[in-house]
Amino acid sequence: MKALVYKVPARKLGRGADPKIEQPTDVLVKMVATTICGTDLHILKGDVPEVDVGRILGHEGIGVITEIGEGVTQLAVGDRVILACVSSCGKCSNCRKGLYSHCLDLRAWPESVDLRLHDRRDAGRIRSGPFAENSVYKVPTA
Repeated sequence: MKALVYKVPARKLGRGADPKIEQPTDVLVKMVATTICGTDLHILKGDVPEVDVGRILGHEGIGVITEIGEGVTQLAVGDRVILACVSSCGKCSNCRKGLYSHCLDLRAWPESVDLRLHDRRDAGRIRSGPFAENSVYKVPTA
């Protein structure tokens, strides 16, 4: 799969590993479009030393679901979706208040905050999880 891969303080199109379902609540998405944000620009400049060489960059995107984990019930293969930069469990006290970026479930953090632990959106295919149903939103049909 082609992806925007961090090599040195610069960007290069490289090869990334094809994503796989890892948790029952994951989805795989074929990306259609992505966008860049200030965090990506800082990484590309070399200002974020925690980002290892080989990291796939990107925060937000739009795509089509190609595979779902067995625990996913609200999303389906073929759904056009928006992928948010914030992942949340949807069940903790902060999520119930709508404070998704303050999710208390540490499994949400690699997706939304810890750039060292999770590949991102600037790739041909991505895995969203472990809380896909709280981090991936269906595009309304016209």
